[in-house]
Amino acid sequence: MAIKINQIGGLLGARLEGIDFSKPLNDGIFEQIADALYRHQVISIPATDMTVQQHAAIALFFGEPEHNATDQFGVDEEIPYLTVIDSDKGDRADSWHCDETFLEYPPIINFLHGKIIPQYGGDTAFRSTAAAYDALSDKMKTLVGDLTAVHDYGHLYELGWRSGMPLGPMVGDALVKGLIHSHPVVKTHPVTQRQWLSVNETYTRFIEGLPPLEAEAILTMLFKHMQKPEFSYRHQWQVGDLLIWDQQAVQHYAVVDYTERRLVHRISALKYASKYTGIKTA
Repeated sequence: MAIKINQIGGLLGARLEGIDFSKPLNDGIFEQIADALYRHQVISIPATDMTVQQHAAIALFFGEPEHNATDQFGVDEEIPYLTVIDSDKGDRADSWHCDETFLEYPPIINFLHGKIIPQYGGDTAFRSTAAAYDALSDKMKTLVGDLTAVHDYGHLYELGWRSGMPLGPMVGDALVKGLIHSHPVVKTHPVTQRQWLSVNETYTRFIEGLPPLEAEAILTMLFKHMQKPEFSYRHQWQVGDLLIWDQQAVQHYAVVDYTERRLVHRISALKYASKYTGIKTA
């Protein structure tokens, strides 16, 4: 089956047409999806008729499934690594982030299936941190290339606490769980070999080994740099879309500008599958 790939963004974003979910999916289809993903970083597929089992099969081709490290969202009873994100339950992710960078090995790819989509709004915005790194000056690449930053799950709740939300106990709970890890500010993608910036506003707490004033200045600069529109793509959902993105070198933001229910199913790949055993997880 030949899949048609339509590029829809400048530096990232493509839509795939021609996958028939009424028939069994095979490795040939999965390989075409993988090629498109690593070329465009974010891809969408019309998948109204896709079953939960097919959703899982696509994800498992890329890597081992992640069992969510937190209890932030609900899970499917039959497939415990499928996360149910439901706006009616207050589920939201309206800040720029890569998922769970507070883990030693964060998820590598996300697979999001739109089950109930608002008539208006509810887009997911993306930005390529690989493109952002490429656009840095050589001197800045040298400066940040040897730095390491601490990522902390509690930082998410601390930001809400600062804004007046009663989340103080959640900060303490996150610390007790020990969901904190350090990562190089610049990583190399194990498949594409592109370098990318791993820091994000939601989970990155500070840069190690620098005075706070210097560390804050560098992080602020990197965050503002990544906000440039040329590094971004905004996906306007259609019901049944399967949205896949390279979680390692792409950050996302779920836009909360809707009043109707929004329900999506998410599966994340945590470690590469056997076909990628020759590479080291970033």
